[in-house]
Amino acid sequence: MKKIYVLRHSKSSWKDLSLSDFQRPLNGRGKTDGPKMSSYIHSRIDKIDFLHCSSSVRTYETSKYFIDRIKFVDIKYDESLYHSSSSEIINSIMNYDEQYNSAMIIAHNPGLTNFINEMANIMLDNLPTTGLVEINFNCAVWADILPENSTIIDIKFPKQLK
Repeated sequence: MKKIYVLRHSKSSWKDLSLSDFQRPLNGRGKTDGPKMSSYIHSRIDKIDFLHCSSSVRTYETSKYFIDRIKFVDIKYDESLYHSSSSEIINSIMNYDEQYNSAMIIAHNPGLTNFINEMANIMLDNLPTTGLVEINFNCAVWADILPENSTIIDIKFPKQLK
């Protein structure tokens, strides 16, 4: 069994127009929703094998809330996840080290929403900021993840926790 936690970064700020998209930090709501969602997931689990996170400022800042609450065996910040497509996300996951049975990926839309819709056979309009989807794959190796062996375990959005 392989398990993936798909998390979109927390809400980012557009306040400083001199910053590139990659450099945008979290805004006030993002700084509230990050701790709220990390507390929620911590109430269910305390360890995930691998954190794979886009290296943008907003994803990095989001990851810190989860690192504070969850033990990760390994952490990788990866520029290739910045605005990656669903097929690039799938390819990346299929190449995860087999020592990991669980992973969290923190990245961006539309790639994450498309990944969820393609791999979990659902029609999610939009994974909102700090939205979390937990998917189990009934397979022994990451290369074998398929829509046919996926099961959604949980879908949680910050608005549901208010």
